[in-house]
Amino acid sequence: MAVKSISRNFLKFLVVILAFQDVAAGVAGSIMADIIKAFPQYDPTIVMLVATFPGLIQIIPALFYGKLSKTFKKRTLLFTGLALFIIGGIMPTFIDSLPLIIVMRGILGLGVGITMPLSVDIITDFFDGRERDFLIGLGTASIACIGAIFFQLVGGILADAFGWQYGFLTYLFPIWILAITILYLPEPEKKQQAETTQAVQQPRLPKAIYWVCLGQVIYSGLIYGYVTNISVVIQADKLGTATEAGLAISVFTFGTLLAGFVFGKIKNKLPNYYLPIAVLFTGAGMAVCYFSPNLPMIFVGSLIGGAAMGIGIPGVFAKVFELSPAGASAVGLVVVGQGLGGILGPFGFQVVQNIFNQGIGRFPLAVSAVGLIVLALIWALSVRAPKSDLEVTIGQ
Repeated sequence: MAVKSISRNFLKFLVVILAFQDVAAGVAGSIMADIIKAFPQYDPTIVMLVATFPGLIQIIPALFYGKLSKTFKKRTLLFTGLALFIIGGIMPTFIDSLPLIIVMRGILGLGVGITMPLSVDIITDFFDGRERDFLIGLGTASIACIGAIFFQLVGGILADAFGWQYGFLTYLFPIWILAITILYLPEPEKKQQAETTQAVQQPRLPKAIYWVCLGQVIYSGLIYGYVTNISVVIQADKLGTATEAGLAISVFTFGTLLAGFVFGKIKNKLPNYYLPIAVLFTGAGMAVCYFSPNLPMIFVGSLIGGAAMGIGIPGVFAKVFELSPAGASAVGLVVVGQGLGGILGPFGFQVVQNIFNQGIGRFPLAVSAVGLIVLALIWALSVRAPKSDLEVTIGQ
């Protein structure tokens, strides 16, 4: 099918809008209480797989994304990923069997595992330098956050109005993204160049990429301490209500959203240290929340931590791209790192809490703060931007 010629600004819109559904699996989280009530015969831990299973399954295609991107055209991967996402997303609306719903959520996860690395890969195919950095930040932080807020909010509204199953109809929304990108997004020319390179030699990924992705596992896992404990701190210490606890998480998300717009500028100003500084300030936000005696300070800490994460998430993608040899795509490993961090985080915190004989609440926030600050120091010492990239950046 012939693709129509488009303007450069419209191309920018197309490549960043692909990130809209990257964290949309969260619809189930906003209606989880209703789903647990609908299946009283199952243990709540099993029912929660409806929310957690996509994050586990998305690791599989992301792990092999490099090979997939060499074997198939980007437009083919785009259609496949979005189709799996939409089908797996909406089918639970019409299913009354919990095991089948979990299977459908797995299909959705397969779609996310393709589209998440693809959304960054396509940006790097079409754009370079500061433009590339700005779009990576805009897509992986700002647009992804807007998508997360949209899916959670609309999913909750539909569930409250018509029943929990109707919340899954929110996944019909990305159909317009599928249609507009299939109609207008061209196949990247760099795809052919990469294929030519691969025919001569298979580039090996440097070890530094795996170290960065390991850091991403730890980073994602440590952020879990905030997400699951901030509401406990606010309510247990009588700093606010459940609504205000939800508002704190919204402030965190809003910080991430805003930071995505300035990621490119920060990376340009601090080409060697943008990533460790982002991790450091994420830890600082956790520390402010830990020491906060009142709700306003909780909000300040949440804003700092969220904004820093809005630099850290695109920062890992950008760093891995910089370290990748020509003709190789390692962005899928970043998605794997995020997924593993989300899965292993709860177990890691449980182990540390058991060792120190501590419960939920402020203690996990302290663990997050200390862990993130240590990770930032390690990255500051070990992770550097490639020399060639620095020369390009300085010369711009």
